[in-house]
Amino acid sequence: MSQSSNHLDEVQDVVGYRFALVELLETALTHSSYAAENEAESYERLEFLGDAVLELAMTARLYELLSDAPEGRMTRIRAAIVDEKTLSDVARDVGLARAIRLGVGEDRSGGRDRPSILSDVIEAIIGAVYIDGGAEAAFEVVYRLFGEAIDDRVAARRVADSRSSLQEDLARTGRVVSFEYERSGPDHAVVFRATAYVDGGVIGTGSGSSKKAAAIAAAQHALDMGIS
Repeated sequence: MSQSSNHLDEVQDVVGYRFALVELLETALTHSSYAAENEAESYERLEFLGDAVLELAMTARLYELLSDAPEGRMTRIRAAIVDEKTLSDVARDVGLARAIRLGVGEDRSGGRDRPSILSDVIEAIIGAVYIDGGAEAAFEVVYRLFGEAIDDRVAARRVADSRSSLQEDLARTGRVVSFEYERSGPDHAVVFRATAYVDGGVIGTGSGSSKKAAAIAAAQHALDMGIS
């Protein structure tokens, strides 16, 4: 029995999908180095498909979660979620590394933990699910595997990118936000207070250890108050 065959049930358990054609999953776990040594098919075609399915699934979910976000912000969040690091982290977290079929040399050189391979495999599995069970099944796998990453990125972007978000929202109506700052406290514990203005009126305030942090807090306050 091949290495990946020993783990096929385990992989199906962690992705939450049972294949009608288990051969598809085996192919999704087959690196080109193994394919070359064993006259097998590699995951490259499935990865190509899975990449597109993953992007569409992410786009649909972000469109739903960020109902008022402009295109640019959703694009940035999506890019942060489907990057190689996030994909490989998810693959590693669910234990896909040990199920990958690698050539002897690739395995010895650490390919099992290489981010590029891990990210490719998880995309290939998504592509395999799409072929085996259709778009709905593939989307469910994406949301199961990446749900936490989506929530974390959306929450982080809402805070860290609040100043850009506010500027983008106001720009749609031809308005511009400006910030004024006050500094207080000793040098070793300085505190900045930012006040955000639009058309001469205060729309938000915030504090932080730097002007940037204070402006972000003030922008988030404005967004929380429904200023757009």
